Amino acid sequence: MIKLSSKMRLFAIISSALIVIGLALGTVFHFTSDKFFNYGGEYSSYKSVTVSYVYTEFSKTEDVEKICEDAFGGAGLKSISVASGKAGAGVEITYKFSSSADDKALSAATEAINAKIAEATSMFNDIPQSRASFHTEEAIRGGEKTLSRAAIALAVVFVVSVVYTLIRYKLSAMCVAAVAQLHCFALLAAVLALCRIPVTSSVLVFAVFAALATAVCVSFTLERICRNRKDGDNAKLSLAEIADLSAAQTFKANLVFCVFLALAAVLVFILSFVSSLSLTVILSPALCALAAFAVSFYGGVLFAPALYAAFGNAFAKSKEKPLNNKSK
Repeated sequence: MIKLSSKMRLFAIISSALIVIGLALGTVFHFTSDKFFNYGGEYSSYKSVTVSYVYTEFSKTEDVEKICEDAFGGAGLKSISVASGKAGAGVEITYKFSSSADDKALSAATEAINAKIAEATSMFNDIPQSRASFHTEEAIRGGEKTLSRAAIALAVVFVVSVVYTLIRYKLSAMCVAAVAQLHCFALLAAVLALCRIPVTSSVLVFAVFAALATAVCVSFTLERICRNRKDGDNAKLSLAEIADLSAAQTFKANLVFCVFLALAAVLVFILSFVSSLSLTVILSPALCALAAFAVSFYGGVLFAPALYAAFGNAFAKSKEKPLNNKSK
């Protein structure tokens, strides 16, 4: 059995170092490149080529994709994602490129696509209805509905967790739940900034899941602590020993829960965006999920039990002082 309570100082040093280094690095990037996090997806600027075609001119999407791929390949371009969907009497395909992609190459590729479309549809009409267009999108971060909703969800999870813990397990346990949640939130932000994991709106979803996972893991451990303190066989054990015993007894359950929640979150994301999947699209949320639930596991399963012993002893000492003063 690992004596987590004796590792409180080590955990505090590790967490403090990661948070300080991560936030410091993020601050440096914020002032040098206006990127506290490594923004990706809808939070990053990009360039795109949109190709719209009608069924009367092209019966197969593959024919249009072949024209586009040849044009991009000839211009030395590689898209970071591809999305398609119905648009009126046809289909619209959007190829996204990084903001550093060369404008002249994209314009040349767009012209080449339009030329090939005109050549392929010359038998139908002189002016094809299908066409390609080049766009530059500048992302504006802040004020998004997703951000406000995620903030509300995080606040709800935090308040419910703290209030429930106060009612069920008293004041010292409430402090553990509150500090564990704030600790995990700060640590997640620091890890994302430090590791430069691409941050998209999906990270907000994983942050809410991580807060929920932390709350559940802490509750599992606190419930076990409560039972062990009432057990007569543990009467001779100190508070730290009971916390360590409870953490060991709930370790597997908490680990399985965190892993299951992480896999479920990634699976839901993949199914939601299956029409536009690429390796880049999948990699970013997968890394965010891994970071979020690693932080939850560390904070809820390792850090919180050690924190419980520290708070419990501190509250016990504060109650003893008035009694000692009266006796004197």
